[in-house]
Amino acid sequence: MTKCCSRSAVMVLLLTSCLRFFGQPADWNVVPSSFEFSMTVTFTISIDGLVGAHDENVAGVFDSNGACRGLGVTNFSAATGYFTGIMMIYSNETSELGLNIKIWDAELDSLPTCSDQIDFLVNSIQGSLLNPTVFYGVYDPLVGCTDPEACNYLITAITDNGSCIYPGCNNPDACNYVEASPCVDNSSCIFPQPFLDCDENCLSDFDGDGICDEFEIGGCTDSLACNYSSEATDEDCSCIFPIYPIDCNGNCYIDTDGDGVCDGDEVYGCDNINACNFSPDATEDDGSCELCCYTILNVDNGYSVDIEIWSPQGSEFDLLSTQVTYRLYLITNHPQDRVIAVEGSNGFTTAIGSNDGFYQSIDGALSIAGIDSAQFIQDELVRRDSWLTIGAEFPWELNPGELTINSGVWSDLFEAGGTIFLGGSTGNGWSIDEGNPLAIAGSDQRILLAQLTSSSPIEGQLNCTVIPHGEVDPIQITPFFIPPPCGCTDIFACNYNPLAVVDDGSCINPEIGEDCVGQCIADADLDGICDGDEVVGCTDINADNFDPNATDSGFCIYFGCVYPDALNFDFNANFDNGACDFLFVSSCPTDINGDGITAASDILEILATYGTPCE
Repeated sequence: MTKCCSRSAVMVLLLTSCLRFFGQPADWNVVPSSFEFSMTVTFTISIDGLVGAHDENVAGVFDSNGACRGLGVTNFSAATGYFTGIMMIYSNETSELGLNIKIWDAELDSLPTCSDQIDFLVNSIQGSLLNPTVFYGVYDPLVGCTDPEACNYLITAITDNGSCIYPGCNNPDACNYVEASPCVDNSSCIFPQPFLDCDENCLSDFDGDGICDEFEIGGCTDSLACNYSSEATDEDCSCIFPIYPIDCNGNCYIDTDGDGVCDGDEVYGCDNINACNFSPDATEDDGSCELCCYTILNVDNGYSVDIEIWSPQGSEFDLLSTQVTYRLYLITNHPQDRVIAVEGSNGFTTAIGSNDGFYQSIDGALSIAGIDSAQFIQDELVRRDSWLTIGAEFPWELNPGELTINSGVWSDLFEAGGTIFLGGSTGNGWSIDEGNPLAIAGSDQRILLAQLTSSSPIEGQLNCTVIPHGEVDPIQITPFFIPPPCGCTDIFACNYNPLAVVDDGSCINPEIGEDCVGQCIADADLDGICDGDEVVGCTDINADNFDPNATDSGFCIYFGCVYPDALNFDFNANFDNGACDFLFVSSCPTDINGDGITAASDILEILATYGTPCE
């Protein structure tokens, strides 16, 4: 049966002592009070296949004795579109099988044949306005619906009268809902997918992108982002983009040397952990590693020496081109330690030297306090002077009177470029008042004692007077320092040093084919030119193939007349130049033109030159 979308009008049955309707046969009446039990049936009537086609048709229920048990009349329902009725069926039994159905056709005022039956069950309800029970009546068993797939198929029908009714879905929520179909097949109902209508459009699509709100997936929709999601339908502003020069995987866009550090992030410096100028921040070695730094051989009471290369080799001035400027520091135990003197005293000597001596500027000074600040800034020759100090690293930090120097022969020697030597009993040296802030080590726990410029490493021993933090009495500190065994480690170099452990890049190699004193290793002809440098060629400047680069004489070429019979024979020539002149003696001297006969033409040639001087 077809499911209807609204309720039909229900006909009110008058439950009186005798129930009957206008027009049906006289014996169609029922007395409800005669029965103890009842049931309800909602029905429609099909006559010759036309279901619910007319109103005021009456259906009656009769028992096997012909007694009427119930009556109902059909009325039009605008909601369903066909005629339905409701009737009460009565019985004195709680259940009763096989009650017969009869139909009265109000339009024809006749009784079509009906073979339907209904079973009684007390208080039960059969059929509904949306799915009524159909009672079938026929006049002509040969006319009706001939389609066996139809709900009202008439097996006896031969002629189809167009009355076939097919099963339909009477669920109004279904896409294929058939309004007012009394022949229901809800198994055929087709429902839309969740959140879609029957046309597969979204029931809710706030942003109108064709994706139902319930199916929206938030995420990053930019394919260039690191967290791009191909499943995302709505941008949620969560995109994360790589920051140049790193891609989404943390790899460099450009890493020329493949060391995992992007070219733009490379930090150039010394990356050799064994070098004295090792930089922990360096990612790319720039060739500046200085392996010949100073080895501190002893630490005295926790105090030691630090040698810093303040200015490496190289300068626009030839005088400084091979010089290195060092700064000599004393490393202290505590930031508040005070260094007040460097001297020779109490049997302890201070000696600081270099194999090549120290550079001294003519505009420099023994103490940093004596150097002009403007010259220090502007003039490299002054800035790299060798001088003494305690704590001050620039001229403007120390007044001349603040640093006391017991000068003498030692200071004159130093100013001349010699070694600083302070004998252990001389008391010579330099000092500063213990209350001067420059004497305090500070947070880096080091005090500058001297700047020294030399073309070779410095070495020596210090005798320093120090007042430790929290103490009143000074102590003597005597650390010493020597450079590591650096030098040329190439056994084939002219300056090979068998004691060197670290190659300092100083190796000097002879020219190819020569020894270290510039002599040829091989010179077969003893001409002072090494065999490997010999150039064979013609060394005669008068030859036609003279080679100015030739060192060993080879084959020379002289062009000229090589025939001795020629008038212009050249006894030095070894290649004929094709210009030889020969004296010609003819057997017929009167044959001037050489045609083999003496004729008038010969006389004419003679006359043509008659009177001209001979050459």
